[in-house]
Amino acid sequence: MASIENIRDLELFQLVAELGSFTDAAAAAGVSQPTVSLAVKRLESRLGATLLQRQRFGAGGGLSLTAEGLIVVRHTAAILGELDALADDLDAAHTPDVYTVGLPPIISAYLLGDASITMLADRLHGRISVQSVGSTRLMEQIERHDVDFGAVATIDDRPDDIGGIQSFKIASFPFELVHSAGNPPEALKGRHDFDFADETLFHDLRFVTLGGDFVHSKAVAEFLRSRIDVTQIIEVADVNTMKAIIASGLAVGLMASVAVRNDDRLAALPVAGVDLPTFDVYVFNDETRDPAGQAGGRAGGAQAFLDVIGRNLANGADD
Repeated sequence: MASIENIRDLELFQLVAELGSFTDAAAAAGVSQPTVSLAVKRLESRLGATLLQRQRFGAGGGLSLTAEGLIVVRHTAAILGELDALADDLDAAHTPDVYTVGLPPIISAYLLGDASITMLADRLHGRISVQSVGSTRLMEQIERHDVDFGAVATIDDRPDDIGGIQSFKIASFPFELVHSAGNPPEALKGRHDFDFADETLFHDLRFVTLGGDFVHSKAVAEFLRSRIDVTQIIEVADVNTMKAIIASGLAVGLMASVAVRNDDRLAALPVAGVDLPTFDVYVFNDETRDPAGQAGGRAGGAQAFLDVIGRNLANGADD
């Protein structure tokens, strides 16, 4: 079994993979650039593999994941996610007034920051525990009445089909073909859209998709798998890894337009030649829960969420 010296090395490597730069990763982590470089070198030494390809000027610049780096970043994202979930669960176990907010990762990345969470907690006079999981898993948690309120994405089922749940749609986003802004595939250069009817576009492209826990997989899998060989598809378990792979130029992907907002590493083309569903976002409230998660009934959580956070999403919708 590979021996990892410390979790911090994994965190810094993940930042480099997501941001594509040692300097940007150092700034995000609040450490020096040599600290980040040493962490990655230490991780490479421990694993016995080169994880990043350092590109020279004239060849696109920046960094890209190697095949081994792609494997590691997929596992690293899952490991760090479990550690974050552990900390949240321990906090919730020792805090009586905890509101559990459900958010898919794409919506969470678009909406949330420390200031938003603080504002929401102040509005509700409690503490916030964010459950950031794929919408399929989140719908299961809503059905079990495990979350108080939040936002969920769907292409078909409405949350208010579940007893005790109130919801309303606040935004709808189209799916787009997302590629690296700095290193676009040759097949896409000069194009103004991605036409699914043009089979030649699929020959030289690799696609990255999310696993079955995500609405993205449900929305686009049938359109991809009917057109390309399974060997051209990379499946990953989280949104940040998918975006890092796209940004590196290793693959392209179909993503809701909200996922590309505020990320200058990525560019997108509108999709033509196929009738893709839209990425519909609902705010929901579980009327059967109280702040501690016990049966009792209360109201106002969804309205507070909408007032503090959700309107940013509604105002940024495409239609």
